[in-house]
Amino acid sequence: MARFVTLTVATARPLRFGAEYWWSCILDLTREGASFSYADLDGLSDPYHDRYLGRFLRKLEDAGFIAKVVDGSRVYTLTKRQSQVPVIGVDRKESLVGRRLQNMWNVMRRRRSGFTVDELALDASVDDLVVARNTAKQYCLLLARAGMLAVQAAGKRGEGRNIYVLRGSANSGPKAPRKMRATMVYDPNREIIVGDVVAEEDRT
Repeated sequence: MARFVTLTVATARPLRFGAEYWWSCILDLTREGASFSYADLDGLSDPYHDRYLGRFLRKLEDAGFIAKVVDGSRVYTLTKRQSQVPVIGVDRKESLVGRRLQNMWNVMRRRRSGFTVDELALDASVDDLVVARNTAKQYCLLLARAGMLAVQAAGKRGEGRNIYVLRGSANSGPKAPRKMRATMVYDPNREIIVGDVVAEEDRT
């Protein structure tokens, strides 16, 4: 039978690699309209991630977010600037997963009186992006389990339809909370986690 444990995470330290970190570096390097290079980002990163950095830059280029200054070089200009890191799918196009989460989070912060799953899905949908009811439901359940959403009785909005309210303490800022998956080593003899726990965003 599988073993289950509850972890209490006191702090988290972002690592100096990965899409979100590299995107923030690109935004800083190009703030005055300057170009940037592969070497610039590699020098700002933790070691041994050069292969992933090259893959990330190729995805950004294929999706039209950056362009090479000269063909064959590793110097780039930023062609599409946005605060959130682009999520590029296997088809080399921008994924809508991150935008859906961000839209739902914006609605949660705005609707202080609460919302149902149906209301969240409707309000988070825009012309070029539809948030399915099941997507909204799963995000509500995720944040409710984390203690970020309070669940109230159905009230006047329909029998069996929970009303979710974003807790004031959970309204920490404009970036949407993300589901993470972690790799760790557990010692059942001492009942402790050994070594560092490295977590990666789950984009499924």
